Amino acid sequence: MTRGRETNRLHVIAESLADARAQFIEAMERDPADRGLDHATRTAREAVRGFVADSLVRRVTEELARLDREAERAERAAERWEQIAARFDAQRAAHRAEAEESAKVLRLAEAAAERVRAEVAQRLTVQAEADGAAYLGAVAEEAAARGRLATVGRFGRRKARTEQQAATERSQTLRGKVSQEWGTTPANPDRLPEWAGKVAANCAETDPRVTEVVETVDVATADRETMRKRHRQERTALLVSEYGAEHVQAARYGMRRTTNPDRQAHDARNRAALLRSEADELRALPVSDAARRIEVKRAVQEQAREHAAQRKRQLHDSFERDPRRSDPSRDGPARGL
Repeated sequence: MTRGRETNRLHVIAESLADARAQFIEAMERDPADRGLDHATRTAREAVRGFVADSLVRRVTEELARLDREAERAERAAERWEQIAARFDAQRAAHRAEAEESAKVLRLAEAAAERVRAEVAQRLTVQAEADGAAYLGAVAEEAAARGRLATVGRFGRRKARTEQQAATERSQTLRGKVSQEWGTTPANPDRLPEWAGKVAANCAETDPRVTEVVETVDVATADRETMRKRHRQERTALLVSEYGAEHVQAARYGMRRTTNPDRQAHDARNRAALLRSEADELRALPVSDAARRIEVKRAVQEQAREHAAQRKRQLHDSFERDPRRSDPSRDGPARGL
């Protein structure tokens, strides 16, 4: 309060008009006696000390509130990422179960096809080997008759010629029959088993029983491919619903990594725990120590931001001063986007 001859002024340090009014009412209710300069000095010091203490408390309180807000935000983010991870896990489990069932159906169809094919091929192999042996026997008889005709005397030539003609006709007949039945004829008795197995396997593929089971395999294979295509579409649809079409498109062309929700949830949980721990440590300290720690932390963060900004400016300046970029007369490619 000033002491003027004509006017007195009241000075109040307050945060608002209401605060000033409350201080004025409180002051008017105090002892009006003048207790001297020393008392006034002590009172002022106590008031300043209280103001400083209130400032420290407010600073710590604001920091604690910020840490709590950040921790809650991180916990909500962790919950959201965990829900996303659960949806992806559920989809993967459903796809895996369906894929395993499809693989089982295909394996059973293929096993049935191989079993039927082996049964039919075995029966045909026996028949082919018998037909091939008969044909080779006729060829051998024809060769023997031809040899006898070449060595027989004049009196036995007619009979030998008749036998040779009969052997030739029989070998030709069997050659046509074997060729029509199996597609080829065996070259010699030593290759007969190999030939019989090969032609029997070829003919088995046209057997109605084999074609039926092969068709079953083809249907199972087509169903499995359709399932895989649908799984890819469902996976893409879930990615788009959770991350957005732009993110999925960028990840598809390698311009961005696909976000891992489990890792994101883990990181968010860790961040929330660190924030909670930092808040608990501040609450355990005296107000002055807590405020000092806050100031140190802010100074470190500010210094880190300044270093980062300075580093960015240095990189930009070195890029601008690059003569290969700024000199248009220099040969060779220029740096650019």
